[in-house]
Amino acid sequence: MAWVKSSWRGGVILKPQQTDLNCFKVVKIRQPLECSNCKKKIPAKSYCYGSDWVRLCLDCGDKFSYEAIEGFQGIIDNIKLNQDHFKKNKDKWNAENSLALL
Repeated sequence: MAWVKSSWRGGVILKPQQTDLNCFKVVKIRQPLECSNCKKKIPAKSYCYGSDWVRLCLDCGDKFSYEAIEGFQGIIDNIKLNQDHFKKNKDKWNAENSLALL
């Protein structure tokens, strides 16, 4: 999962890969599968979460989506904490960077 992209022209962005987001899609399958989490059989012509290598039954997929929301909230909280840390130390760090250029 490489979500941070940069280019030689400059610029760094946060962009989730579509293949990483496909695990949150509900799709109808053609062939019987088994849940990647609980190993329950998922019959053909039924619905499940995921459209790539990871397939989850509806129960596990629902639980996974709620856990993902909590995980993303933790990432957001961590980014906000780092922003606050940056605001407090910005002048100090800029002064140290200026001295490093000498």
